[in-house]
Amino acid sequence: MPKRKKLPSVPDYTGSSTNQTVQKSEPFMSLSHALPLSLLKILDVYLSRINSHEPEKRYVRFERGELEHLLEVTQIRKQDLDKRLNGLFTAVTIPDSNKRGGFTKIGLFEKAEAKQDDSGLWQVDLACTPSAMEYIFNIENIGYLRYRLRNVVNLTSKYSYTLFLYLEANRYRKTWTVDIEDLKQMLDCEKEETYTEFKRFNDLILKRCHKELTEKTECQYSYETVKKGRRVAAIRFTLETLPPLDVENPDQYTIDNFNAENDPLAFLSAALSPSGDGDSEFTKEQMQEIFTILVTIPEDKLPLCQEDGIEFRRYHYLSKKFALMNRVHAQKPIKNRYAYFLKMVKSDT
Repeated sequence: MPKRKKLPSVPDYTGSSTNQTVQKSEPFMSLSHALPLSLLKILDVYLSRINSHEPEKRYVRFERGELEHLLEVTQIRKQDLDKRLNGLFTAVTIPDSNKRGGFTKIGLFEKAEAKQDDSGLWQVDLACTPSAMEYIFNIENIGYLRYRLRNVVNLTSKYSYTLFLYLEANRYRKTWTVDIEDLKQMLDCEKEETYTEFKRFNDLILKRCHKELTEKTECQYSYETVKKGRRVAAIRFTLETLPPLDVENPDQYTIDNFNAENDPLAFLSAALSPSGDGDSEFTKEQMQEIFTILVTIPEDKLPLCQEDGIEFRRYHYLSKKFALMNRVHAQKPIKNRYAYFLKMVKSDT
């Protein structure tokens, strides 16, 4: 088959899928250290295609031309595709937050079926393993991050991809400071001598990531240095508020959709959403009672988020309590979840 210089003008893949939402569990956030960028994109497409409440539907089809687009190539030879897909079948390490220093090793996918058409384009069906399902389906109890697929599919730097996830996971803060060494560790470059000097780290990673993310994603942000003496000790990130989401895609939820000052109940209700769609499982009257108690909780009992407003700290407090209640409920069903949650909140007053 002659080498193709560009994709056919009308492959099955049209790019429309990039409007879908990736729902990634917190344990899966660490995979940016374990997988190359090309496989992270494939995983994100997979996560954007499944319904997290329908574990029986774990097969996802990548239509003709879609893999070529994701991998930024015009043609994939059979042996090259085989090699790339092998990466999806290697064991990955998942941190276990319930055990100090604990972790679990699993395989992400158990089956891949590839079929090539006459023009050389590949169609691939993927199915995750039973072990991976607990991190993909019904993940409300372990926490997750949601973002539009189109924010990551066009990224060319793994540093940009990892930084994007970090920034979006901290969006509730809006402005915060991170130690420079912690930031390097998060980006998985702390062992590189090239980045020992801040100027090199800034020029080669931070500036390039900022340029790519602000040009290709909805994550608009700025950063500045924080010095200790003459040494750069930390970076202060500031995120811009996202614009209102398209009403045709109501499931694209972020906490910035709510105005905490004008409607604190609507803003805080989203922290108690069982399906992640922004609707609290409690009634408006119940939310009012929760809010009445919430405002009496001392600030030292609220999560410490540097330079955040009080409503964001209360939002994060409710979110953590809700996740804790869900973990308890998973072990032993709670008959009256509202009464149980109210008691949890009252215990901190």
